[in-house]
Amino acid sequence: MAKRIGVPVVAYPGKDYDRMMKSLSKQRISSSKDIKTRVEQILQKVQSQGDSALFRFTRLFDKVPVDADSVRVGAKDLSAAAASVSSPIKDAIVEASKRIRAYHERQTSRAFRMRTPEGTLRQMIQPLERVGVYVPGGYTVYPSTVLMDVIPAQIAGVSQIAVATPARNELDPALAFALKHLGIREVYRMGGAQAVAALAYGTDSVARVDKIVGPGNAYVAEAKRQVYGQVDIDSIAGPSEVVIVADNTVDPRWVALDLLAQAEHGTGDEVAFCVTEDAEYAGMVRQAVIAEIKESPVREVFEKLSRYAITIVIAGSRKDSFSFVNECAPEHLQIMTASADQDLELVRNAGAVFIGAHTPVALGDYFVGTNHVLPTGGSARFASGLGVESFVKRISVAKVHAKGLGASAVHVSALARSEGFVHHALSVERRVGINDSSK
Repeated sequence: MAKRIGVPVVAYPGKDYDRMMKSLSKQRISSSKDIKTRVEQILQKVQSQGDSALFRFTRLFDKVPVDADSVRVGAKDLSAAAASVSSPIKDAIVEASKRIRAYHERQTSRAFRMRTPEGTLRQMIQPLERVGVYVPGGYTVYPSTVLMDVIPAQIAGVSQIAVATPARNELDPALAFALKHLGIREVYRMGGAQAVAALAYGTDSVARVDKIVGPGNAYVAEAKRQVYGQVDIDSIAGPSEVVIVADNTVDPRWVALDLLAQAEHGTGDEVAFCVTEDAEYAGMVRQAVIAEIKESPVREVFEKLSRYAITIVIAGSRKDSFSFVNECAPEHLQIMTASADQDLELVRNAGAVFIGAHTPVALGDYFVGTNHVLPTGGSARFASGLGVESFVKRISVAKVHAKGLGASAVHVSALARSEGFVHHALSVERRVGINDSSK
């Protein structure tokens, strides 16, 4: 018998809302101790045993044998797989890549030079040398992730980009075409925590990288968490999230479809909220969601969802609606109201915002040019989505003349000695002839 799927309606603020947020908070911070332990073991094995552990775990988890000769996808295999892509997918990848590149080209970080009383200061911008891109391959394949992760890195000037994707008997044509279209030649048939370990530590077959980007399952996320510091990472990607602020000017069936678009990712922990100030409209959205689920060809995905995964929130005012938004700090925010452009001014915390009834999140996921690698789990309070700046380093450069050192030394000396750092002080004092005050 099919599971009955609830779509709760809660008032904001209120006791039901408090219970919902407590449940959401617990869900967001929960992490399996078993996963942590297992990932730690995998990382240690790959770090100490290199290729042998990488190949062993790939055979164990992906059920595909790989070795030193087959772990890296050859140029001929990549070309052959790419050649079999269908024309509609090929056209979509080409057109999407144009838009993603055009948007991200405007994000280039700025170098500058300035004069100061002491001399000159500069900011240099240097790209990372080598980046690893993880492309998931379990639930489905993600050529869109290739575009979103690789294009900003290329614009930043990253010279080496290595892509890892779980081993399959054959490389997916769409994935292969996206890689070939972007000129990526270094592709590895490896996934899971063992792939993260290989990228972070290096093996005989895989050179280590400076940063790992890209989403993955709980094991990939935990592995990225554990290797951070050895390499940089983009973020710890969690389940998909959307908050939709809507009023009765929008067809409730459109809202229902957008809620389900985020809830269908398949982990069971997705979050899809609609907030409105109209109780009657809330009921209409709820009924539209239930009706869509009943007819959905992927109904079993929605049957895995947690209790509050799809919830309708009734707020007392537009101000309350956006207090709710900013408290949630969602990955995706859709504003579908008559005053959407004005309502945007109330947004403080969101990974990406989609304005109006004709801008569903799916456009950002695939095509219009904004990046779909976004902060989740409430981290939009302090984090941004992936962009060109994610692949560069800022290097500060100072050049101080003799007169500037003389004018600065007394202040540096005072501060350094107040913090107990004697030789910091001496390094300026003796250059300019200040008496050693420690004697």
